[in-house]
Amino acid sequence: DHAQIFVAAARLRDIPARYVSGYLMMNDRVDQDASHAWAEAHIEDLGWVGFDVSNGVSPDQRYVRIAIGRDARDASPVEGLRMGAADETLIVSLQVQQ
Repeated sequence: DHAQIFVAAARLRDIPARYVSGYLMMNDRVDQDASHAWAEAHIEDLGWVGFDVSNGVSPDQRYVRIAIGRDARDASPVEGLRMGAADETLIVSLQVQQ
């Protein structure tokens, strides 16, 4: 995951960084089929600055932040625990629009 690699590389350079999970409003459709992730780094004199490495842009008003954490696992929008044998299915329907 590009955001996770960015966070790790920034931290190796002693730059505070965090992982952000959420959604990106796609210009060509309302129905979304996947979540999205990007990174933020704390830049002196600027504060937290977003980097969507996958798309080569800085996040703007089209990005919907759901969770922030140290890494992908920490910023997981859904997490749970299951005990015993069972099948599991997650169905998500999401629309992002203005």
